[in-house]
Amino acid sequence: MSKRKHYFYDKAILEDRESETVKKILSQYKNEKADEELKKKIWDDLQHEKCEGRLSIPFKVVLRRDEYGRYPPTVEVILDTKL
Repeated sequence: MSKRKHYFYDKAILEDRESETVKKILSQYKNEKADEELKKKIWDDLQHEKCEGRLSIPFKVVLRRDEYGRYPPTVEVILDTKL
């Protein structure tokens, strides 16, 4: 995989490496029920990685619910890759 560099506040962001870090964190919670508690756990883990300097790309964690009830709720991490 090629390493693409973007800059955020003059700091290089290696998009591929950081998205792998996020995938690793999400894999820990693969079999858990998607709810507000899980959303908070994921956000806390991502903030911890950010404090440790392993994650610098801006992100948002959202809980998606199907308004018709056909699909189960999901927690989604949105990475701002358009820097």
